[in-house]
Amino acid sequence: MSGTSLRWGRIALGGFLAELLLILAVIPLQAAGGGQGAITTVAVAGSFVAFIPVAWWLGRRLAQPVLHGVLMGVFAAAVYTGLFFAGQLFDPTIPPMPLMYYVAHVLKLAGGAVGGWLARRSAVAARAPEVVA
Repeated sequence: MSGTSLRWGRIALGGFLAELLLILAVIPLQAAGGGQGAITTVAVAGSFVAFIPVAWWLGRRLAQPVLHGVLMGVFAAAVYTGLFFAGQLFDPTIPPMPLMYYVAHVLKLAGGAVGGWLARRSAVAARAPEVVA
């Protein structure tokens, strides 16, 4: 296996873990009686924030961490969208996916890219020789 191949297991794991972080942030807020506006704000902003540490953590030793981070976001967005449309097959009265969900999906890709970029930066810094003054 070459060093530039995609690590699909890490991509799927990253998408899953970041979505799990989002769920763990939204469920307590909803259980505490948070309003729909607060829940939407946490979910949309969290779509960016949750992917940064996950993509950084899983991308630290990869040759293309930014690409892997973006693909983690693509994986999570695809699974979420697929489940939404599958749900519409069972209940056609479900309203269409709101625009904010699509914004959140784009933010997942952006968060994954930032996390991958941070992973690449930390890997380059770890390989840089120390300068003794």
